[in-house]
Amino acid sequence: MQNKKPKLSYLSMLVMLNLGVSSAVSAEEVVKKDVQEDAVEVITISGIRGSLIKSKDIKMDANTIVDVITSEDIGKFPDQNVAESLQRITGVSIDRKGGEGQLITVRGMGPEFTSVLLNRRTLATTSGGRAFSFDILASELISGAEVYKTQSSNLQEGAIGATVNITTFRPFDIPGFKATGTVKAQYDEMTGETAPQFSGLISNTFDDDKFGVLFSFAHNERKSRYDSANTAYYWHTDLTMDDGTYYDDIYFPQNYDQIAQTEERTRDNANVVLQYKPTDNLAFTVDALYSKYEVDYRQDILAHWFSKGQLTDVQLDENGTLVKLSMGKGSNSDVMVRQSQTSNELIALGFNADWNATDVLNLNFDVSYSEAESDPKAGSTDTVASRPGDYTYDRSSGDQLPELTFDRDSSASGLKAGWGERFGSVRKDEVLEIKIDAEWIIDAGPLSKIGFGIMSSDRTLSNKSERTTRPMPWLWGDNSTAIILPEDMFTTYDADGFLSGGSGNPEQSWLSFDSEDFFDYLTSAGVVAQMDDPAYTQELIDENDGFTMHQVPWTYEVNEALLAFYTDAYFDGDIANMPWSITAGMRYVETSSTSNGFAIPLLDLEPSVGKPGFVNAIEGDDYTPITIKHKYDNWLPSVNAKIEIVDDLIARFAYSKSITRPELDAMSPESGYNGGDVNHLTGWGSNPKLMPFESNNLDLGLEWYYGEGSYAAIAMFTKDVDGYLDYDEVDEVVVVPSGTYDYKISRPVNSNQADIEGYEIAVQHMFTSLPAPFDGLGIIANKTFVDSKSTADDGETSLPLIGLSDSANLILFYEKDAVQLRVAWNQRDRFMQSKPQSWRDGHYVEDYAQVDISGSYDVNEHLTVFFEGINITNELYITTAKYDNQYLDITETGPRYSVGIRGSF
Repeated sequence: MQNKKPKLSYLSMLVMLNLGVSSAVSAEEVVKKDVQEDAVEVITISGIRGSLIKSKDIKMDANTIVDVITSEDIGKFPDQNVAESLQRITGVSIDRKGGEGQLITVRGMGPEFTSVLLNRRTLATTSGGRAFSFDILASELISGAEVYKTQSSNLQEGAIGATVNITTFRPFDIPGFKATGTVKAQYDEMTGETAPQFSGLISNTFDDDKFGVLFSFAHNERKSRYDSANTAYYWHTDLTMDDGTYYDDIYFPQNYDQIAQTEERTRDNANVVLQYKPTDNLAFTVDALYSKYEVDYRQDILAHWFSKGQLTDVQLDENGTLVKLSMGKGSNSDVMVRQSQTSNELIALGFNADWNATDVLNLNFDVSYSEAESDPKAGSTDTVASRPGDYTYDRSSGDQLPELTFDRDSSASGLKAGWGERFGSVRKDEVLEIKIDAEWIIDAGPLSKIGFGIMSSDRTLSNKSERTTRPMPWLWGDNSTAIILPEDMFTTYDADGFLSGGSGNPEQSWLSFDSEDFFDYLTSAGVVAQMDDPAYTQELIDENDGFTMHQVPWTYEVNEALLAFYTDAYFDGDIANMPWSITAGMRYVETSSTSNGFAIPLLDLEPSVGKPGFVNAIEGDDYTPITIKHKYDNWLPSVNAKIEIVDDLIARFAYSKSITRPELDAMSPESGYNGGDVNHLTGWGSNPKLMPFESNNLDLGLEWYYGEGSYAAIAMFTKDVDGYLDYDEVDEVVVVPSGTYDYKISRPVNSNQADIEGYEIAVQHMFTSLPAPFDGLGIIANKTFVDSKSTADDGETSLPLIGLSDSANLILFYEKDAVQLRVAWNQRDRFMQSKPQSWRDGHYVEDYAQVDISGSYDVNEHLTVFFEGINITNELYITTAKYDNQYLDITETGPRYSVGIRGSF
């Protein structure tokens, strides 16, 4: 029998949608099922091409504007990290931590504007806010992800940017016995270390597919290092030298640190799903997901702190940026050590009952609970040893990294104790969600279906902060006689090619020590005897158990209860032989919040020894508990329409009103006062009465599906956002026993209106018409352009919204017979990371582009060998202040490479 050209029929696509194709029903299986009745032999499609075809078909048939990624096979997702895969979607950008994708931004709206669901359920997160940290989930457990760029009433509210639904595997979606396993080794070029990774899935259905069981797991280890050249910020200030020379309106760097961080990451994921279908009309699903993600790191730091009162010479550039300085008058070169162990755990449980009550009525009941907790264990350390001496800092050459001159004595003699503390926060997020959805198919002219439902959600975010009780952290550094540390406490840290990807000649070695040795020495009897007040010092040590952590007042709990009702009406028909559909809906949601926390009293400000012009804040122990309640409601209409102008040419229109609630940590009732530069004292506070951002959204799109797996699309969108947060700084005069001080108190308020405009262009093309072997080539290219204006704009200066930037992707792939190859280039333009404050300008992340590669070879139908490369061009992640040479952070994470074998049975 002659083979026919493989093509997914509309019936196949409907079957895939009903089965939840985003949960990895292969194109091969659906095509087979569709054509078996016709006894037609087909050429099956799988791998990269099969994944892209599935994604295209879902996008084409969807009522909303949605982009989709699906697994290429069970246990085979396009990238090592879910966020890394999502960034390939038009309009999606990611924020990285330690070289791994962690948070996502959609259409220029930051992570807090994106709702992340797991199987359409809200998921708890360890981020400390609403933004979901993707690095806690292994990609091997994920079957797909849908990015909804327009709203519909049956989607949970809370996303002005987009709603991302991550899907996991279900046994009924892959009936019969399935087993897969992957083993790979990952090499980190920065450390020269190789770490193991492995994953597996086993699934089976029984009793004529009435009962199904699935278990999947993944273990991931990574040994990494990243190098960072760091300046906390540039003061926007004036300067008077000792000789009377006055400089007005200058940019003064606060510090310069060289940070080498070595890190060990371990992630364990497991997923269990049970499904039971007692009748053809009723199905039950019970599932449980567990993830544990541990990060242990150590930072070895060469640090220099710049103080106006110790400057002996300066050089400014044409922008008034201080590019060269000399420090004297009691200056120090510091070596710092920070050590940390953090454990992040996520548990997600769910039960679902899906009942076709009649031929025209479907009812779905879903209850889910998820809990995420971040535990700092013994806490992070921050310990400083100082060597007295003059030094110079020189960035006048224009290189990214400055030249330093300082006392490089390697003998470790004469180093004195400085700051030392231990700190951490236990963050816990709990979400209980109950949903009842109904779908009623009717025959009333153009009205084809009505959907309606109710959802109740209860979420509690708590943050319990702990740290070394003050004044212990600075007590030894402020002693009138320096506490000299023993030479045998120190070793030499070899930075071995520190920031080799940047320009300049950074230091390649410096002294280091262990934080625990530091704490033990300072609390020893011999050191206590050297203190100005030995009895008081010993009393502090005894009361606080040395440098152990104790709960501090910036501890809070925010509870948020939601009750939502929604309805959708589905219309369809034909106009002049052009099929059309409209989905119109309304969602009503009532939000109630309760914020519990403490007010922190400021008792006094004391001069900081060794830092002229700086003061330390002395806080009281009698913290005042505060409880504040808040309530509001929202009506959220939505309309999604599409029309097929000619075959495979679809035009779309969408309007919706959406909200994003403020970050839960911004709603705590806490407030406090900082120490620091006596001329720039700041305080802070949250705001439990914050209202949600509200946005009116308009989308227009045109999509041309001109071939199997090939399409071109353009979309335009606007978002008119009210209530955008800003941090207002209020002048406050604070009177304490030591005197009167001027403070600027910063807290978030709903004060701004922002307009966002943008458009997207995307092309996905498979070169199937080329002669062999070039018919295996394909390309994906997309570009997103965004712009904004805001009432926060400063006079004639237009300030972009935080996280707003253009982005682009270019992916070349080849798939032919047993060979698969892919090269992916991802680019994101410069964007604002934090807004200007009264004492500094805004902070920006510079343009960033990364190249990743992957390839595989099918040894046979069961075994595949593969390789992967991440950031193979070793791109640097750079943040700056207002001007390009005001470097705040230059980070090198280096490339990572993996090789492995995958089995499927």
